[in-house]
Amino acid sequence: MNQILSGLPFVISTAFNVYEFILFVFCLMSFVPSLYNNPIGRFVVAMVDPFLNLIRRVIPTTIGMLDFSPIIAIIILQLLERVVFLII
Repeated sequence: MNQILSGLPFVISTAFNVYEFILFVFCLMSFVPSLYNNPIGRFVVAMVDPFLNLIRRVIPTTIGMLDFSPIIAIIILQLLERVVFLII
């Protein structure tokens, strides 16, 4: 049981880092919209869109043509990661 608990922070941290990386890839894909149509692009959009849509419903994140929801999502993820590590 002790070995499981000692590896838990690493697994949680890795999960948060992977999701932040997927958000970063989503941001990069916005510069080339045709990337949304390939299988990797559809996977990235499927992983990121539910979280970004939740943020967009709660906070108005669009100013003109700029959407700041990915930046807010990364900030929320980092704060959530710190809260999780305070609990553990």
